[in-house]
Amino acid sequence: MVDFEVELGSPAVLRQLQLLVKIRELAATNRHRSADTTGLYEQAEEFGLGWRAVGSDLDSLKDRGWINFDNSSGPVTDVVMSQQGVDTAEEFEAFRSNKRRRAQAVRSAVLQWLYDESLDGKSSPNISGFSSSKYGSFYGTTFTEGEIAQATRYLREEQLLQGKAAMGGGVIRPQITTYGMQRIEHEDKPATVLASERASVTYINNFNNDGPVNLATNSPGAQQSITLTTTQINGARMAASAFSQTLPILGIPENRQTEAKQVIAELEDETAAVTPQPGKLKSLLNKVIELAVLGTAEGAVGAVVSLAEKAIEGL
Repeated sequence: MVDFEVELGSPAVLRQLQLLVKIRELAATNRHRSADTTGLYEQAEEFGLGWRAVGSDLDSLKDRGWINFDNSSGPVTDVVMSQQGVDTAEEFEAFRSNKRRRAQAVRSAVLQWLYDESLDGKSSPNISGFSSSKYGSFYGTTFTEGEIAQATRYLREEQLLQGKAAMGGGVIRPQITTYGMQRIEHEDKPATVLASERASVTYINNFNNDGPVNLATNSPGAQQSITLTTTQINGARMAASAFSQTLPILGIPENRQTEAKQVIAELEDETAAVTPQPGKLKSLLNKVIELAVLGTAEGAVGAVVSLAEKAIEGL
């Protein structure tokens, strides 16, 4: 069973789980649990990602035993889900459809959105803008109008925002209060908010399969770069994940915590890139070591440093 509370702090894991759910949908009508994944590459391009990024995510799902496919030099066009993969997709769907979690998440997300809007000089924005903002979804599923309306009423009752509510609905033009601003400034963003705003791509739309994907070298705008293997990229991911998960207990000085979180975010973004750069990964991994050794929890520090050093050696 996947610990979603822990793993979904990573935008890469969030994207991969969304991909797993989409594969399950594509394979739902096939008793052999196989799915044609050609359309996934076309969809990724709409979000600014190349086919290698989708391929990297498929490799990660395969490494976890959730899907299987034959290795090839080009795009993977057919995968088969394992029972573990089917179970994980169903568990993830149940997790992100949980009403209690969604209610708590939408309250935090609305308040954070209002705070950002106020910084941009929009004191009473129309609540309709929330849905299309980076805060408008819960692990890839959009908040409903009912959830948003309930959230604004709750936040008004708690004096975190003010404004008039529509008949039987929510606050149409909410304004964050001073108390609401203080709440945001004195609390870290909830994991659900972080994951929502950092997610790179959402695999939730329908795909049109018009034919095979043609990939040409030396195409206009193409750049030559060193292609890392899945093992190399996963090594960096493991180091980033270990650093992220142990950060609260490492004992790193408070004045370096923000820097540590930024390094984690950059590592996750780079490993999820279309063509991760070895030089940048090494630099970030060295930064992980530099920060980790400042910690006081020797066991956890040693584990993080060991993973980072191993990842650097593999690059």
